[in-house]
Amino acid sequence: MPTLILYKVRIRLTSFRNILSCCLLLSINLNLFGQEIGSEKTQYSTRWNEFVAGNISQLNLTGDDSVKIAQLIGEKIDDRNLNRHKSGFIRVEEFSEIKNGDIIHAEDNYFLIVVKDRYLQHWALTLNADGMAIEGFLLSSELYYTGYDFHEFEARRYSPSIPYYFNPIKEQFEFSSIFKVIMPDEYSTLIDIDFHLDETTNKRYVQVDENGHFKNVKFVDSKSNYVLFDEFEIHSSFLQQSTGLKIAELSERESLDTVKVFFDLDQTMNLLRNDAFSQNLTLRFISKEPGTFSLFQRYNGGIGISGDGDFCDIEKPDFTSAWRGLDLGYDIVDLYKYTEEEQQWNPNMSIENFKQLVLNECGNYHHTFVEYIQTKEQMQSFCLVENITLKVIFLPNDGGDPITRYLVFVLANSC
Repeated sequence: MPTLILYKVRIRLTSFRNILSCCLLLSINLNLFGQEIGSEKTQYSTRWNEFVAGNISQLNLTGDDSVKIAQLIGEKIDDRNLNRHKSGFIRVEEFSEIKNGDIIHAEDNYFLIVVKDRYLQHWALTLNADGMAIEGFLLSSELYYTGYDFHEFEARRYSPSIPYYFNPIKEQFEFSSIFKVIMPDEYSTLIDIDFHLDETTNKRYVQVDENGHFKNVKFVDSKSNYVLFDEFEIHSSFLQQSTGLKIAELSERESLDTVKVFFDLDQTMNLLRNDAFSQNLTLRFISKEPGTFSLFQRYNGGIGISGDGDFCDIEKPDFTSAWRGLDLGYDIVDLYKYTEEEQQWNPNMSIENFKQLVLNECGNYHHTFVEYIQTKEQMQSFCLVENITLKVIFLPNDGGDPITRYLVFVLANSC
């Protein structure tokens, strides 16, 4: 920030000439100060335009600016935040350096960026065309209260692994309020679960208007559908309908320890895409008796040839990935999303043998879709992810034997 330097000059203001000299000296200092401020703003404006154009990869917001805090939700997280910033404004110097990828949306009147503050909280900031701040909203944060009889965990986030989600079409953020009550024991046992809030019970929405202000807060509470095992339930809003029903028509009981859930094309695409526009599969585990969960997932791949509404599934060769452990936090977890590279697998056969396999198993019609193949990369495009299996190991706190169950998400073939 520019520094105003007033030269220490001792002048006796007893004559008109001395008064004029003092005024002239003060005018010179203020003029230099104004030029310095103007020069800095010009430099920042130039750097901001270069940043927006992608010519520079990172930028510090102008240090003499402050951001008005949009006070839209009155949760404990917001109370703590306002206690830190009693004026209702936060200085931009508290935010980390912004990078090109932090600009998540742009309109005629504003740019929308997401940055972290010194407490590692995520903020949504709107900036005008010159890169000056318009308004800020606290997007993601968490806190933990300790007490003698119980502890409380509160958070705001999109999911356990993703702090925020922005819908560019609706120009709105989507997130959930999290509230958990925990016993201060060695297992961190959850209590009063009927009063808990998480991604399976609520959604919150905040829009950005045409002038870059945050508004139209919408609260949506729901009861997610669930899969029922003898020892526990698995809830998820990803299971559609959100009416709090046991999944029956969407699933089948393969055995006493395995349940299959069939996903449609939209759900399948969301699971297999790993980008800013795809949804997460967030699961909540509720046990009938106190205990701990260990979670693992893997996927099974197979060869599939799509025709015009006619899909040919070849059973062999197939592929099974290694088990991958998942971290459960206060009964909530995100299913891991495989990258495009992780979804690729090799059938370990020549291109000619692959074409012959399709001809033998599927016939002439489906063979026409593989005749053009000349590279192994083209052949691998028919090696699909067919289902994702979640292995759940439940260990009762009373010392009983561990219980293993499987939840299989069967993906739509036409994806």
